[in-house]
This record gives sequence, structure tokens and C-alpha cells, in this order.
Amino acid sequence: MSAQGAKDGSAVLRVGLAGAGNIAVQHARGWSTYPARAKIAAIADVDPNRTKLLNDDFAAGEAKTYESTEALIADPDLDVIDICLPHHLHVDAVIAAARAGKAVLCEKPLCTNLADARRIKETLCQTGTVFMSAHNQLFQPSLIEARRLMAGGVIGQPYLIRSIETFQSRAFNPWSADGSSGPKSWGWRSDLAQSGGGELLDTGYHGTYRLLSLAGERPVEVTGLMSRFFQQELKTEDTGMVLVRFASGVVGEILTSWALDVVGGRHFEISGELGALAGSATSLQHQLYTWPEPSTKTFQPVASFTAEIGHFLDVVQRGAPNPAPIDLAARTLQVIKAAYVSANLGQTVTLPEDPTAAPEPRQQPAATAFSVTVPEEVLA
Repeated sequence: MSAQGAKDGSAVLRVGLAGAGNIAVQHARGWSTYPARAKIAAIADVDPNRTKLLNDDFAAGEAKTYESTEALIADPDLDVIDICLPHHLHVDAVIAAARAGKAVLCEKPLCTNLADARRIKETLCQTGTVFMSAHNQLFQPSLIEARRLMAGGVIGQPYLIRSIETFQSRAFNPWSADGSSGPKSWGWRSDLAQSGGGELLDTGYHGTYRLLSLAGERPVEVTGLMSRFFQQELKTEDTGMVLVRFASGVVGEILTSWALDVVGGRHFEISGELGALAGSATSLQHQLYTWPEPSTKTFQPVASFTAEIGHFLDVVQRGAPNPAPIDLAARTLQVIKAAYVSANLGQTVTLPEDPTAAPEPRQQPAATAFSVTVPEEVLA
């Protein structure tokens, strides 16, 4: 791909899909939406049957196929590697693709630990690789509109931001399909060495980057509570509740779960000085505190993975702003890891400024414009 082609979008990017599982189907559908700008040229998966199915469905059977990510990345004809692998395989794939000179789109989470996040960041800095984390829900219209309204000051100073990513997962049923008492496997998610965590690191990743996107500033301390309410066969949490204090004093909250849901399927709520916002996949409510009822704006459902890939093409080919660069991806992981540390210690932890640095037990509360020192009379 020529430098001019990358800049003006005239070259068709040749894409290699690393992985052919469920999430790769969503990505493949996205790439196929932009045939004048990208082509699925190769697919790699350990399961040849899965590879063939994806190839037939989205590349007319014309993509090259590989049985290893290493072979895919070594293909000199590819411009982009799209990583749709289990969590523990992300780090080596990102680093190898960057060193091979490919642009990289990587599914969430970035990786499973902060040491690997640091390795990824160092490699990206050394190679100058174009990298975007697949934070698909940044492209939900309600979130985009909420950010626009917040930037315009319609609710004044934000005070509290709540990000919600919940559903009761019955697909992962602890009983076998025929009604016998044998446990149904969670696949690689049942191995913590591969998954890196429970619900918070998996689906909760969406709620975490959404919170960071809405806050738009550095988180400084985190308190986490982990629970296993419903998915008793899991080795760790099916529900996470996380409190985040930001540098300005704004308070964030993440509620994420495979055990429960919330009324109306909301994804976020923002309460501020003048009013509040609440958004779902297809609507945004806005209510000033003097209004008796909220104003509601509705949106047509959006294929967020397709929108994400379209924007990634703009980043690579046209130099568009990157909504999910390495520092945001690492910060998302850092907040999640901090929540796990906090839950284990039973105390709030502090986040270093470096998004790849490990969280530390809090020595003293963060001092912000909204902080309160509890009077002795109240403590008595």
C-alpha cells in the first residue's frame, strides 16, 4: 500500500482476519460493507471448518487460509491484521503484526495484564504502527450525541456518570442441553489463564471504556466489588460494581453483569449541575431539572462493529482521529485490574498516571474540587 493510497483512501486494504469465531463474523460483516476500500484477503484459525465457513460467507471462498496466526501475519500481501482471538493470544499477535509493518485492529480486551500492555505500547511506539482497539460501542449514536451535548454544556458540570453493561446470560447454561446434570463448558473462558478474568474483563470492558469516553479525563482511584450471583459454575465474578474517582472530582460508576439487567436496557446515565442524560442503544433522554418530563431522541439501530471498521479505515487511509488508541485501551485495562485489586484488598486503590502501570493501594484519598473531609462529629 503506497503512502499516497493510505492518505487519500484510494488503495484497497488487504485484510487478514486472525480468528474465525463468533466475533470474527461481526468483523467480517463490517469489512464486507466497504468493498471499495477493503478486502478480506486471508483468514487464520485453528479450526479449518470455521475458516472455510467464514471464507465462503464473506470472501466468496477467495481468501487465503492459514492454520496459525503466525503464518497469517507473515503474509507479505496483507496491509491490516484484525485480531479476533481469545484474550490471552492478543499480546503476541499485536506485537508480531506491528513488527511486520501491518496496521492493527484488536478486539477487546487489549490483553490480560498490564505488563503485556506495556510491551504492546513499547512496540507500537518503536514501529509507528497504526493501532486501534475495537471499542465498538463508541459508535453508538446515543453515546455520540450525549458527548456532543455534554461538550455544549447543556447539563453544566457533570457530577456523576454511570456506565451499564448488563444482561442475564442463559446461553452459558450450567446444565447440559439434554437436561442432564453435567456442566456445560464455557470454553476458553473457563480457564483464567486464557480469559484473564471474569465478566468485568470480558463484557465489562465495554462499560469501562464507555465511562472513560464520557468522562474524558484521567481516573485517579478505583473501588471494586465483585459478586457471583447467577453463574455459579464460573471461577470468578459474574457481576462487577466499580466506583471511579476522576481527577476533577467527577464520580464514575460501572455496573456490569452476566447475572442481571436494568429497567429499560440503559447503557449510561449522566447527572450534572443543570440536568441529566440517559442513553440506551436506540434512544437518548435529556432532562433539565426544571422540566417535568425528559425530552427523548430516538435513533435507528446501528451495526456498531461495521461503524467501527469504517472509522478504522478512515484512521488508516485518511488520518482521521483515533478514538481508541493504545493509551485508552491500556487505561481501560488498568481500571479493570484496579477494580480486581481493590476487591481483593477490600480497599480503594490509586491509579498511576502511566496507563500501563500497576494500581497501588491508596495511601490517602484523592484531593479534588469536590472532595469532602468527613467531620469528626459525623465519624463519632
